[in-house]
Amino acid sequence: MSTPEAPSDTSADSALAGPSRSRIITARVLVVLGVVLVIVSLLANFVRREALDRDTFRDTSQQLIANEDIRNQVAATMVDQLYSNVDVAGVLQQRLPDNLQALAAPLAGLGREAIDRGAQQLLARPRVQSLFVDASSLAQAQVKRVLEGDTPRLETTNGNVVLDLRPLVVQLGDRFGFLGNLEQQLPPNAAQITILKADNLQTAQNVTQGLKAVANWIWIPAILCWAVALWLVPGRRRREVRAIGIGLIIAGIALLVIRRVAGSYLVDNLTQSDSVRPAVSAFWRILSDGLAAGAWVVVVVGVIATLGAWITGKGERATRLRHTVGPWLARPALAWAVFAAVLLLVVWALPFERFLTAAILVVLAALGFEVTRRQVERELAEEGALPGLSLPKPSIPRRAAPAGPGNVEELERLAKLRADDLLTEDEYSAAKARALERIGD
Repeated sequence: MSTPEAPSDTSADSALAGPSRSRIITARVLVVLGVVLVIVSLLANFVRREALDRDTFRDTSQQLIANEDIRNQVAATMVDQLYSNVDVAGVLQQRLPDNLQALAAPLAGLGREAIDRGAQQLLARPRVQSLFVDASSLAQAQVKRVLEGDTPRLETTNGNVVLDLRPLVVQLGDRFGFLGNLEQQLPPNAAQITILKADNLQTAQNVTQGLKAVANWIWIPAILCWAVALWLVPGRRRREVRAIGIGLIIAGIALLVIRRVAGSYLVDNLTQSDSVRPAVSAFWRILSDGLAAGAWVVVVVGVIATLGAWITGKGERATRLRHTVGPWLARPALAWAVFAAVLLLVVWALPFERFLTAAILVVLAALGFEVTRRQVERELAEEGALPGLSLPKPSIPRRAAPAGPGNVEELERLAKLRADDLLTEDEYSAAKARALERIGD
């Protein structure tokens, strides 16, 4: 008579086999999708912040005009606008004696170098730099209103967004006495640099609205992708955490590469002369500092996640490291004090621009640390290295350990832990007694 197979054995074998191949593939695809969403989120937030945030743009404008290359280029633009809109030779001719009026044109040409130096010196003054920041902020406010659909505000500039350098050119004219009353000599639209043309407004508005929507919520599906990926593969979650960490490192490096490639394209293709290249390069470097900072945050978070997955693994080096730091981690007060100090240092050093982002990363880091700490504590307790933390063990017959070099090493290790104040006297005595009992058996 045949005996039916027990279904419990089949289910046990299935559990031991781990998640199916389809689940593993799906989890890895979700990990990659989450990393891609992180890249898109950082790019969208960078564009939105630099284009639409008033305080960020003012800070960026201050950094721009403080840069010598950009300052010199703005000075050259001011002088060009001055000579384009004012008959400098004519003004000189009116002020020169009759016998020297023929020298007005040569003097105007020679005087251009002096005016250029004067413009550079003028822009080095904090008060004049504030005028540049105000003019840039006004242009940024126009850009923001236009991108949000408020186009009637631009009627006075023919539907274009402009950077008005007129106040700076007037300041430059006042610096030279022969160019007095320059404000009334300049045409109304003089010294205005077009930033955004009316023909491009609709496209810019559509892109901006899309970026605003994406930047506000795209980080949520990234986290959901990773959460589902971890749920799909019980028994392989540490590997998926490591994959997420490596993916974040790759994402951060990719953003740094994007920044570099975009800067090279901007300098190589949008500059008309070599004299402008230093200013354009400095402009992009300052403007994209926020993107680079976000990229480095992603890299550091990825490194921490990868290291955490490695430390909790079963590798020989990871196990040795856990045993080395185990006695410290087994003391919660000491472990958390050191962790909090290191975490505060990392948060202070990294340029987190949003409190919510920093808060989420702090919570995840704390959870990961506590999981690791408890794992190490459990391993040490099972080995009997920390008697006060020993766990109950099943009553399985075991052969007595032979008295040999291994037991001597155990006694030496306990003595070293006691000498380093990592074991109390009571813990050391109890552990030593148990080791001697094993030797006696």
